[in-house]
Amino acid sequence: MRARATDPSARPELWPLPGTKPRRASGGSAPRRRWRVWLQRAALTLLALVLLVVAASGIAVWRLGQTVTSYAGPHFNHGHNAVWLEHQWAGEAHDAAAYDALAARLTRERIGYVFAHVGPLDSDGRIPVERAPNAPELTAALHQRVPGIKVLAWIGQVEIAGGFPPNESVNLEDSVVRNQIARTAAHFVKDFGYDGVHYDIEPITNNNPRFLDLLDETRALLPAGAVLSLSGQKWAPNATAAGLLRDIGRADAWWTTYYYATVAKHTDQIVAMLYNTAMPTAGAYQLAVKQETQHILEAARSAAHPPEVLIGLPTYPGNGFWFHDRAENITTGLNGVISGLNSDRDMSAFGGVAIYRYALTTDDDWKTYERLWLGKP
Repeated sequence: MRARATDPSARPELWPLPGTKPRRASGGSAPRRRWRVWLQRAALTLLALVLLVVAASGIAVWRLGQTVTSYAGPHFNHGHNAVWLEHQWAGEAHDAAAYDALAARLTRERIGYVFAHVGPLDSDGRIPVERAPNAPELTAALHQRVPGIKVLAWIGQVEIAGGFPPNESVNLEDSVVRNQIARTAAHFVKDFGYDGVHYDIEPITNNNPRFLDLLDETRALLPAGAVLSLSGQKWAPNATAAGLLRDIGRADAWWTTYYYATVAKHTDQIVAMLYNTAMPTAGAYQLAVKQETQHILEAARSAAHPPEVLIGLPTYPGNGFWFHDRAENITTGLNGVISGLNSDRDMSAFGGVAIYRYALTTDDDWKTYERLWLGKP
């Protein structure tokens, strides 16, 4: 029977409607159509997730790189910069011309501290006399030629946690060894005219209490006014991260904010060794130095009498898992420090930068340092 014209079911369809596609007749293509719709939705969802991750990463990088001021390097330079000086200066004799040239460079680059290597320590905590026969002449020559400079006895060795044989390491768990190290440090200050001691004992693992004991024992033996300085490890955001990084790089260590703040209570100066970071690119290393500078300074300021913080930067060549000189160099390091200092209005604990190391710093490196840090053309 034919439907009457007034029957709604008999009215012609008003399609295609605006914004819709014509309906296809039902049949065997329905499963294929459902799969196509599902794939389109999955692709759109994946695209949205990728965009979300990219946006979140961009915001995170922007916030990590954000600064509150925009001063150039010379604004932060107080003339308290430092350089690590190779063992040959304390281990071998030099003539007046060599001392003159060294003093002229230190003066021109506004170096306030020299960490003069007089070690390494024997496993019992001693440094034999024949290992640094020129140590007294070095400090006398520099004091004569560069008034006001502080020459610190750079005393170093691998700590037993580094995994080397006991006869090639110092064990800070041994109180006798610690006491002898402190006596050795005091000897260079009292008998050879050094202005203090700079400990570079590595690796000092996070929350190591025996290292704090060594600092206190050394302080008790040093004369009044002598500088107690140390090389600080890289900063890690928490103990878990410090432990994981330590497991990856057995010859190195990382300190948390808590341990940095604790060490700050026991010393006059911390020189953070911000190299060997494994950062693969210049931008990544610069951002890492910025963050490390911020957090280390914040930790140091928490001490009742904050130590002076110097940031150690590399000028040596090399390319391996932990160090890439195309990423880690004086240019990227200084830019990272400057960015970090511009990220905090409280720079009260900051002293300067420390260059590792003197003999490997080229004329081009010095020119970069002078341009970025001293403001010379």
